[in-house]
Parts: sequence; C-alpha cells; structure tokens
Amino acid sequence: MQNLNWDDLRFVLVLSRAGRLAKAARQLRVDETTIARRVARVERALRSRLFERANGQLLLTEIGRAVLRHAEEIEIGVCGIKTVATGVDDRTAGTVRLTAVALIMNRILMPALPEFLGAHPQLQLHLVSDPRNLDLSNRETDIAVRFARPEQDYRLLARRLCELPYGVYGPAGSSADKLPWVTYEESLSAFPLARWLAEAVKQEPDLGPGLIVNDSDLALNAIRAGLGRSLMPFCVGERDCGLSRVSGAEPVLTRELWLLVRSDMKHLARVKAVIEWIERVFAELGIPCGERAKRAK
Repeated sequence: MQNLNWDDLRFVLVLSRAGRLAKAARQLRVDETTIARRVARVERALRSRLFERANGQLLLTEIGRAVLRHAEEIEIGVCGIKTVATGVDDRTAGTVRLTAVALIMNRILMPALPEFLGAHPQLQLHLVSDPRNLDLSNRETDIAVRFARPEQDYRLLARRLCELPYGVYGPAGSSADKLPWVTYEESLSAFPLARWLAEAVKQEPDLGPGLIVNDSDLALNAIRAGLGRSLMPFCVGERDCGLSRVSGAEPVLTRELWLLVRSDMKHLARVKAVIEWIERVFAELGIPCGERAKRAK
C-alpha cells in the first residue's frame, strides 16, 4: 500500500465539503484536474473508492465517510500544532457539527443562520436536531446546546448559556382555558416540563385527554393548530403570532441552557465563530448569556 500524504487528504476533506470539483477547486485555488489527481492518489493508496456521483454531486461512499472522520481528526491535530506554534488558528473554514433540540434549532438558531453563513462562506454547519444527547467525547458532534447540566468529563468544556423563562401558551384568538393540555410521553416524565404539565392535568381532570408528544417543537405546532395549550419559552412564544400567552408575566418555570464544546476544538477559529454566534443570537433575544467557560462538573 502506498503511503498516505496529509496534503492529499486535505483535498479529500475540501471535496467532501464542497460536493463538486469546481467548487473545491475555487476554494483551494487550483484547477479541477489537480483536485481529481490528488483524490485519486488517496484512493489508490487505500485501494478504495471514496466518492461516487449522484445527482450531479460527488458524495462520499461508506468507506469515504469512515476515512473522512479520521481525516478530520488529522486536520484538528494539524490545526492544534499551528495553534501551539503561532498562538492562533485564523481559518474560519471547514465543518462544525452542532446539535440542539428541534425547538432551539428551528425557532431560535435557524432564523439567524443566513446572516452568519453569509459572513463565513467557507464554513459548513452540520446541524443535528436530535432529542438524544449526542456524545461529544466520542465525536458524534462538536458543539451541543442542551437543557441538561453536563456530567463531569475532562474532554469537554461546558458553560451555562442562559436561563429560559417558560409560560403557558395557547393558540392566538382562542379561549385556551377550554383546551386540553399538550403533554409529553412517558419516557420524558422526569423532565421539568413534563412534571409541570402532569400536575396541571391533575388539576383539570374534566378537560379530557390531550395530545401527547415527544418534542417541544411538536408541542408548538400542536398549539398553533388549536389542539391544546402547553409550555413554551418566552423567547419563542412571544415571537410567534400563532401563539398567545395565557399565564401571567412571571414565568411558571425556568430552565438552564448549557453550551458544550470538545476541549480539543475550543481554539479552532471555526468553532469559536459558531460559539460566539450562538451567544450573540441569545443576547439579541434579550437573554443574558454566561461569561465564563468552565470544565463540566
């Protein structure tokens, strides 16, 4: 087997993110033939195809995806060496994986994405809206925005991003007190929202069964559709013309939101840019953000 060359792997990384030879060539300021030649050299060394064509794009094969994960680790290591030597990594380029629950991703972060990505054209965000807590230490994601306080892990940096106040919301223009509660499924019964709603249901037994969901974004859509009332963060409910707050000015509960990042990526310019953007988004919503990063405890 031929020896692998990091510089050749760099071409594989860029092509995997660009999806097209022409776009990758522009980013690397070389011609398309050079990209194809470098990628072919890696494929010969590995005796495997890394890309296949589909709908006019070059997509990674299964082996290509496995190679990509290792190539990204090498890229992080190379950037780390440069950071040690120069004290700075100034390339806001490459892929950052970000995970958050659907409500945060769709209602808070997504509306602010066009401006951010427009300012960083070489940055690619891989967004995962997943109710599961993806494992940062096992590199399932790079940055996570979570409601749960993280467990101690020396491989992670964690900070309390903010506190989100919650109120009761119903559909705009309806008499919400006549509507049943939209509650959460049994697997989520330990969560603060689910516990609060379970008590609310007990206090109004005559309303009958309401909708059960497994996700706050589903609850939001259920309220909009007039199917019931439920808890929503003020910063989401007050900005949605399809919702109307039916509780008072004081929150019925508050939840901490945490921001987690892998320790080995904290100095990368692309990661720092995403973290600063997340903090700015919440600050612009009038939600104060934490100021100090600390090890997860």
